[in-house]
Amino acid sequence: MEKKKILILYATLGSGHKSVTNSLYEYFIKNSNYEVKTLDLVEYENIIGFLSNKLFEQNFKYRLGSFIYSIYYELFDLKIQPIPYKVMAKMVHKNKKLQQYITSFNPDLVISTFFLGSIVMGILKEKKVTGAKVISIVTDYDGHEMFTKYKEELDAIIVSNEIVKNELIAKGVDSYKIYPFGIPVSQIFNENNINKNNMQSIKEKYHVNNGKKTFLFFAGGTIGSSFSYKFLKRLLEEEYDINVIYACGKNAKVKSKAEKLIEKQNYKNVYPIGYTKKVDELLNISDVVISKPGGVSVTEFLKMKIHMILIPGNGGHERYNAKYVCKKGFGINCKTPRKLAKSVGKLLKKKNIILNMKRKLNEIDDNKSVEKIYKLSKKLLEK
Repeated sequence: MEKKKILILYATLGSGHKSVTNSLYEYFIKNSNYEVKTLDLVEYENIIGFLSNKLFEQNFKYRLGSFIYSIYYELFDLKIQPIPYKVMAKMVHKNKKLQQYITSFNPDLVISTFFLGSIVMGILKEKKVTGAKVISIVTDYDGHEMFTKYKEELDAIIVSNEIVKNELIAKGVDSYKIYPFGIPVSQIFNENNINKNNMQSIKEKYHVNNGKKTFLFFAGGTIGSSFSYKFLKRLLEEEYDINVIYACGKNAKVKSKAEKLIEKQNYKNVYPIGYTKKVDELLNISDVVISKPGGVSVTEFLKMKIHMILIPGNGGHERYNAKYVCKKGFGINCKTPRKLAKSVGKLLKKKNIILNMKRKLNEIDDNKSVEKIYKLSKKLLEK
């Protein structure tokens, strides 16, 4: 009997989609005999896709286009799509090379961790090019129109919670297709995985002073955002008696800039680092995380039961992620450097704020999303 084939689609626009893909891939490989492959949609981009990718990187680093992106995000959600956007979307999605790869692999099931993958598969199924089952994973805390564009062709949609499920039902998606399993992230992001024996060595590695609160400040995923620097600068001006680990990703310029500022002002207990895969280590030794509200990042923080201070991200979906976090009492949203500095001061002075956040975070159960998606996949493949 031939092995069932599974293809997992993602896009290296930020690190979140790839992280979700890796979590699923590793679990499927470990627990099944399926033939599993992953595919980065960015590798099949045309000139429009290439320009979109570069725009994303520039927006991510400097937030040049976040306002424009947010407008398009809202227009698309209301189905008021400008004609140029429709033309561009068709050009990006109509990719013969990508279609050839998918048809030659001939998957029985496709799992998409990025909305573009869901649209591509929707188009191919609509044209009867493939009969593969399709699972679409919404990696944010918002039920956007782009995940429902080809809802009839999708066999299942995975969402973060019941709120997003109800949003999609209101947009016309059949309720039986929607599964509020949560956003799948690696099992290493679990506070129960903390090895107490290694804590001290990890703290020494990152120059953490045991007698102070530790604030882990993410400049922004793999790429690293220069925009975050002014938030860091304003925070350090307060000279709070805390540890700050500033994770700059692959943005060497912002890391160098931070290092020069620290040396010039003689700031103590501030440690800039470059790109790291040891995010779980950093979270283990931190009391509070400062970050943009990426959907996957927020989920990782929730699983680690760590308090959040959120700074502006790329607009659009990330604004909704921030609203969710704050509404649930898991964190604080700081739109300006001044508010960030003040909020950190409040957390240090008013211990009840952190205690309240901790209580609410402790109410969250491990959703075991990866395991649930695996079981759903098996069920779909058996039909």
